[in-house]
Amino acid sequence: MPHDLKDFSEFRVTVTAAGGHSVVAAAGELDIAHTDELTAALREALARGPVRLDLGALTFMDSSGVRLLDTLLREADANAWTLTLAPELQPAVRRVLEITAMLALLPFEPASVGGEPR
Repeated sequence: MPHDLKDFSEFRVTVTAAGGHSVVAAAGELDIAHTDELTAALREALARGPVRLDLGALTFMDSSGVRLLDTLLREADANAWTLTLAPELQPAVRRVLEITAMLALLPFEPASVGGEPR
């Protein structure tokens, strides 16, 4: 998935099927104005089966994005849903997740050769 956006304040969510699971990809800036859109896409995809969440093209995330991830992790556990995250993150997003101690709680997929999820 290309990780370049013409307007970095733009936000978009795409959902695709890949090998027996859904890939939900978020790009741009995730703030309170966009959490409902991402939450709805994730819940719908999780209800159908395993989901891989790709935040690699996310350039910004505020506390509402952290809250969204925390809520979905709890819902996934309660509903026996399978949610994993792609290990690639932009530095600004990684920093927010580190500061909030969420990074250590997220179910990252193993990094590809040369990549490091944490």
